[in-house]
Amino acid sequence: MPGQMAVTAQTAGVLQAATSTDESLMLFETTALRDDHGLEVGAVSPQKVRVLQTSSIRRGHGEGYLVPMYLISTWLGDKWIIPNNALKGSEEKIDTYLELSHEEKLYADPGLLSEKGTIGKQTVKVLSRWDGRYKIATSDGERWIAPRWLAVAGVNPIKADVQLKERTKLFYFPNEYDTGASVSPQLMHVTAVWRDWYRADSWLGPVWFRLHELDAVDGGDNVEVGLGARYFDGKQTQIRAQVQLGTKWREQSKTIPAGFRVAFYDDKGERIGVSSEATVRLISGKQTTVDLTVDQDINQFAFAIVELGMFNGKITNLIAPGDPMAVVDAANQDLRIGAIQVRQEGAFGVIAGQYAYKLAGAHHLLADLSFLNADGKSIARMPLSLVFDDAYPGSGALRPFEAVVPADITKYASVSLKVLEVKQMNK
Repeated sequence: MPGQMAVTAQTAGVLQAATSTDESLMLFETTALRDDHGLEVGAVSPQKVRVLQTSSIRRGHGEGYLVPMYLISTWLGDKWIIPNNALKGSEEKIDTYLELSHEEKLYADPGLLSEKGTIGKQTVKVLSRWDGRYKIATSDGERWIAPRWLAVAGVNPIKADVQLKERTKLFYFPNEYDTGASVSPQLMHVTAVWRDWYRADSWLGPVWFRLHELDAVDGGDNVEVGLGARYFDGKQTQIRAQVQLGTKWREQSKTIPAGFRVAFYDDKGERIGVSSEATVRLISGKQTTVDLTVDQDINQFAFAIVELGMFNGKITNLIAPGDPMAVVDAANQDLRIGAIQVRQEGAFGVIAGQYAYKLAGAHHLLADLSFLNADGKSIARMPLSLVFDDAYPGSGALRPFEAVVPADITKYASVSLKVLEVKQMNK
């Protein structure tokens, strides 16, 4: 069948199902052309080609590994290629920093054909990105790298002080390379942030830490959840989570019941999924395993928050009835915001508060909540999408909210609200 390569001795592997596409591929080296039987019938020189179909072929012993292959249009007709040095798409200009965990090779070109020395473990300025390769600024000019070791993009150099309230573990790299050392509660001078991690200089050199041990925690530091073991089965993300008490409960000897779910956010602070709810009984100093599911693929999440529904036998109440609902849009005073609290976790500001609407029934409101500095300039903007169902009584009945912004908002001076759109539903 045309467009479907047969399994032959020449292909030396098991072909996976092909998928139609319309993307481009840049070939940096001369690449063999193969027919539908895997036989080599020619070669294509370095150039940009249009991909008609993508597939993969399994190589190696045992289960082996998958190698990508592409069907392209050529002067010989549609032929398959299995390139050794190619990149999808095109070079994309970005303005960010990349943290390198080990020494990496430098190259003069994105094809990595002209080696230009090495660069050691450090934070580098990124000028552009191309499918996993980065153009960076060095003392010798612009160079390309393709990190072989761990590297994280999106590091934000800062100068700030962070107060540690508990003994905190130190790592040589986010999530990796535990130093085996920790520091007692103290003020840490921070030089960079990445997601919910902080970097600081120490007697060990640059080290990383975060304010909680596991991957997610609630605002009161009651419950921590580790999210390392997870996979997407095509319909849901399956998570084998580890749950433990927050640091302030570590000295408790009794068993504490808790009910929770986990909310997931991308690097822009947009919520991308919420887990199923779970109920556990937690004992100080011990982790409990629980299975969670999320209806979306959240494997690339940047930040997560534990949302507590119950703790220590009590329903979690996020409403503060006595707090003034002072944040209002002068042009639409039916919506009011109050009880705003903020906390900072690395690069993310977490905002909690409550809202109330004057009108009863089903409505959908779109609004912007802006955090301003002392000069009245916006330092962060939080989009609000508020949905009220038919049962909402109106008359200012309070509802809680929690949101995330990729900015430091701890020093905000005031808050402004702008109602953008109001829709009456079920009409």
